[in-house]
Amino acid sequence: MSLLTPEIEAWVGRSFEFKSDPISLSDARGFVAASGDDNPLYQLPGVGEEPLQSIPVPPMLYYAATRPFALSEDFAEDGTVTELRPLVGTGQTMGGGVEMEWHEPLVLGDKLNGIRTLASLNEKSGRKRDFVIAEWITEYRDSSGRLKVRERYEQILF
Repeated sequence: MSLLTPEIEAWVGRSFEFKSDPISLSDARGFVAASGDDNPLYQLPGVGEEPLQSIPVPPMLYYAATRPFALSEDFAEDGTVTELRPLVGTGQTMGGGVEMEWHEPLVLGDKLNGIRTLASLNEKSGRKRDFVIAEWITEYRDSSGRLKVRERYEQILF
């Protein structure tokens, strides 16, 4: 019996939007402190210094800035937001591969808008169980519409 029912296959092409507030100096400082990213390219002004809008920030900050807020009851046991993915088989998921392309640097003040689209669902047979690989493509653009980051993410559904 296939895990890909017509209802599940109808998810292909579905999109979700992720928006961020403008990336602030506080956001960048918190990210640098939490990640330990001390790359001199992302030298931030000290406390009390006036930040410029063109100051670059660590590129992975896009991910933290655009995560949707959700109520605890909207999360599945695996920590994913259930309404943002097809429920295949047992409803469990696992992260697969992720590839990112940076088209322009992120800078203070960027307000990102991400559109994540389910590009494909491919059923596979494993040694212990069958599973589905969901391929998601997300493009993050700034408020001027310029492409900043393109992400390809594989999610394993079983």
